[in-house]
Amino acid sequence: MAAIDKIAPSSIRYEKLGSDDIQLLITKWQMLFERQKRLDFDNAQSLSDDEYKTFTSLSKSQFDDLVSQISEYSIRNSSNRSIRTAIAILLCKLRLGLSNDMLAILFQLPDKRAVSRALESARGALMNDFVPHNLGFNHITRRKIIDQHTSTIAQQLMCDSKSDKAIIVVDSTYIYIQVDNHRCIFLNINCSLC
Repeated sequence: MAAIDKIAPSSIRYEKLGSDDIQLLITKWQMLFERQKRLDFDNAQSLSDDEYKTFTSLSKSQFDDLVSQISEYSIRNSSNRSIRTAIAILLCKLRLGLSNDMLAILFQLPDKRAVSRALESARGALMNDFVPHNLGFNHITRRKIIDQHTSTIAQQLMCDSKSDKAIIVVDSTYIYIQVDNHRCIFLNINCSLC
């Protein structure tokens, strides 16, 4: 409150406002408020870094990096949502498990079908542009695994200090396989290759 008292106006002007003027001001503020999105991923200032993490599990810079890797040929801006909004909807769906109806309300989309279209566009764009370059065995070479992802102790323990061998360790829990109506097989996969 003290900070408000310290603000000195540059000029003071008194005007008489009628009821029509007051109603016009209220209507304009209401229209401005209604146009403002609840979750606006297009405006960099509308959400904090913590809010980005809460909704998408990514920081603001990580989200920006992910969106920058998406080609405009894979996904386009539409009348309902932007590329950033489509990616945000997908990440919110994956992180929070919200229904399409709830996502439509949060992102101010017309209905759950618009959310479904946004989810499909974002998923397709990620599968085309992001996944092949960042996930799976095809995005990395054997030499890069050996040089950048193999520790000295792993080489000593698993490969007798031979530096030209890639180490792959696969460990999983029991896998349930039903063979027929009466028997089941449980497989325990533990594999270690040099």
